[in-house]
Amino acid sequence: LSDFRYTMQKRFPSILEVYYKSNEWSGIHGIRENDRMTWLSSKN
Repeated sequence: LSDFRYTMQKRFPSILEVYYKSNEWSGIHGIRENDRMTWLSSKN
């Protein structure tokens, strides 16, 4: 699933931003940070 979001980040960053925001409004935090950490570690 984070691979899908990684692709979205490359192609449609504004859509991904809305996805993160809607989760944060729902009280779900940390998705953005988890993805960022996953992508950083997978590039190495």
